[in-house]
Amino acid sequence: MKAQIKLTRLNNLAGGLMACALLSLGLCAKAQPSPLPAGVEKVCSIQFDKDTKYPARIEDSALSCLQQAAKSLKDNTAKKLVLIGTADIVKDIRAVENGHMRETEDATGADVRFEDLAAYRAVNTKGYLVHWLHLDPTRILPTTNEWIDGQYVTFYLVPGDADFNHNYLGTTKTNENPCTITPCYTPDEESLKVQPRSRIPKAAGKVQGN
Repeated sequence: MKAQIKLTRLNNLAGGLMACALLSLGLCAKAQPSPLPAGVEKVCSIQFDKDTKYPARIEDSALSCLQQAAKSLKDNTAKKLVLIGTADIVKDIRAVENGHMRETEDATGADVRFEDLAAYRAVNTKGYLVHWLHLDPTRILPTTNEWIDGQYVTFYLVPGDADFNHNYLGTTKTNENPCTITPCYTPDEESLKVQPRSRIPKAAGKVQGN
């Protein structure tokens, strides 16, 4: 099993590096974000580009955006919040080179497989919103977009009846442990636990990505 996992990782990384090489040579076009569906509103984005040791941990600079997203959700009781996590095959690979991403993962956030990085960023962001800003977990959906390179999580307000089972916003739903959405995924699917962090100081951060 470990050999199979290692082979999958190598294939994923090799494929990503090849895509980057093609992009640098101008031989292929990078995927562009689709226009927002009716009723969807972008709120803000937070960056994950400062800490290569803990590449999925919420950074202090995220505070203003987190507060803005929380206020938007509380002010729009008929809507939900979609979080879209991304990873960068070039910039995030530095964490692999530094030895901070390995096959096993732990709750501290130091060991994160590259293929899970975007999902952990979204799950950890939701965890902060729920734990520290007291939002309803059933109104927040962590997702990923594997077609866009980036070290960020972007927040979107969406209608409360959005059909998440059909990849609303063109993203992939992330399995959380414990599951807080309905219908839930099957128990045999891999799920991610929040890697908690302390409360961000009130004076920290500026809104990013508006």
